[in-house]
Amino acid sequence: MNIVICEDTEKHADSLRLYINKYFDEIDCRRNIVVYNSGDAFLKDFASEQASDVQIMFLDIYMPGTNGIDTAKKIRETDKDMIIVFTTTSKNHGLDGYSVDALQYLVKPVNYPEVKNVLSKCTKKFADSLRFIEVLSDRLTVRIFLKDIVYIECFDTALYIHTATETVKTFLPLFELNKQLEGSSFLRTQRSYIVNMRYIDDMTANDFIMQTGKAIPIRRSDRLAIKQAYRDYLSALAWSL
Repeated sequence: MNIVICEDTEKHADSLRLYINKYFDEIDCRRNIVVYNSGDAFLKDFASEQASDVQIMFLDIYMPGTNGIDTAKKIRETDKDMIIVFTTTSKNHGLDGYSVDALQYLVKPVNYPEVKNVLSKCTKKFADSLRFIEVLSDRLTVRIFLKDIVYIECFDTALYIHTATETVKTFLPLFELNKQLEGSSFLRTQRSYIVNMRYIDDMTANDFIMQTGKAIPIRRSDRLAIKQAYRDYLSALAWSL
């Protein structure tokens, strides 16, 4: 597990490093921790790919130069999967944290139970990011990570699985696909469509608008319930911050 602490105060960085090491010692997991004292220093290495394989980042919001929010926005331009945990003296940045898909805020000075709790969430989210399905397409077995699926179309007996980069056609039975999607961020909007809620950009009266620009229709008979399911998903994200 590669972890970055981006913190301009040495005392807080040392505390975080101590607590992170304690947690991973308890679960007997290897880790590599790198400390940066500014967002600019991290972004310099990130741009040169010296810091491109980071799973978890503890990111101070108030730093000289590029602050934590803007650092996170830069990261999200190319890395959607890094788990970002903000450390701050104030939690008045909830909407900013949501916009960059931050996992949580930790208010300084942090303590071990708080760090342990957030790292437990991180390891679970990291495990979830490795979930995948395997489908048969053109006589080849194709592995698709759930986190990469934007939406799924169903036509007769064929399924079209759309990611940001490709579309995979398969004849996997829909009930079997639903089993593999259980406990994830997928929502069936009507008979022919299943969306990954993490890729919804907007919601209109009749459709979900995906980040790719695709409009996914919402079943009229269950429109209120489907929209509420999406609102519940957003609320769960907001409360986790």
